[in-house]
Amino acid sequence: MAQWTSAVGAAQLSRLLQSQQDRPAGPGTRRPPAYRALADGIRLLVLEGRVPVAARLPAERELALSLSVSRTTVAAAYEALRSEGFLESRRGAGSWTA
Repeated sequence: MAQWTSAVGAAQLSRLLQSQQDRPAGPGTRRPPAYRALADGIRLLVLEGRVPVAARLPAERELALSLSVSRTTVAAAYEALRSEGFLESRRGAGSWTA
């Protein structure tokens, strides 16, 4: 398990995700579920290098409050990222990008 090297706050991550949502979608494109859109957004930020690898992400509750979504949505997004290998988590220690 890697040690996190930096931290991304909820407000900062919220701004980065919002800047991605401003990109136009193609015509006839269906919107994915909220958790999938959040997971895709975080994954894209990591792949683009806008969020570094081994960066600590905000707690589920904190990010949910910042994005005005339910904690369940954030928990599902984090779980999707964990299953894809983009996120590591440990209870009590937090979550960080992988």
